[in-house]
Amino acid sequence: MEKVTGIKSVDFKIKAIGHGVVNWNGSPQLEFWKDGASKPTKVSNHNMPKLRGYSNIKDFWEDGSPKSYQHPSSVDFSKVKLYISQNCIRHHLFRCEPYNLQSPELLKQPIKLLCSLVGLLRGYVIPKNENKRTSPLLLTDFVDQLGNGNYEQMGQSGSKEKKENKDGKESSNSIFSKTTFGDTEYIAYGSISIEQLQFIPLCADFGRQAYIVNNHSEGREVAKALTKYLQETLGRENALATYHENYVRRGSIFDEGEQGILLNDDAIDVLVNEMVDLIRDLNIKQAKGYMFVEDVSVDYNDGVGKDMLRIKHSPEKVNPEKGKEYAVYYEGK
Repeated sequence: MEKVTGIKSVDFKIKAIGHGVVNWNGSPQLEFWKDGASKPTKVSNHNMPKLRGYSNIKDFWEDGSPKSYQHPSSVDFSKVKLYISQNCIRHHLFRCEPYNLQSPELLKQPIKLLCSLVGLLRGYVIPKNENKRTSPLLLTDFVDQLGNGNYEQMGQSGSKEKKENKDGKESSNSIFSKTTFGDTEYIAYGSISIEQLQFIPLCADFGRQAYIVNNHSEGREVAKALTKYLQETLGRENALATYHENYVRRGSIFDEGEQGILLNDDAIDVLVNEMVDLIRDLNIKQAKGYMFVEDVSVDYNDGVGKDMLRIKHSPEKVNPEKGKEYAVYYEGK
């Protein structure tokens, strides 16, 4: 079997700092005991951030008796950690290129989506024709390391008198509570798969068609458009996207491949650099909190097996500079 050599992934460790909560998790069902009450009162007006390992349900009962819920203030910050979900992070990383997957323009001009950082790095699924581009970017959640959480009781300023809502029922007195945070420090990890980044399938044979072409001429036109985007928009003169009617993954038993486009070393490199720059420039200001990336460490990883994401497990082995070419997983046959 032919071995694939070269840089197989570009991994990174991210440190971010901030203050407050930027990624809330709604208002779960909770309960508290009033003085002299025979049963607890259920509440759903407590705002909770995303907490790793937290459940609002205290106990499960198999005999059919009611579930028991947590008290709003009963959060042990030594056991559960605040986090920002990777979906939230992806949204903000690519917010400079907003798009609507339901737009009719997408079916008329799909090349605009493919020739973008969203199309090449974030990935997409177009519901109407099931075309998709698997994202080469793996990201973990951003997990807080400080645990500066606290319980806050809040209320609306002004009159607390009960009022009627539009249905004629008594409305809330606007007293509510939150689990909030002070200073935060997040650690996260990510990886760019070179195999997924470098190849863009243009046929549906293996169920991963990124773009529809009806003939080889159209395939070559898509490659020209990608090359133009990489060279002119991203500014890499030697970047090249090459079309072939049968790209076969190296090591395959049979020469059965896919119609598609392969990116060369310069094209891969400029996209990797763009992705790392997006992460370095990431900042989020919302929900009365903020966070920004303070440091990004990069590893050009040419290892396999246990060396996967070695920047996390074996930081002494990392290659912070690109010392060789990226691995090439496909060849035209």
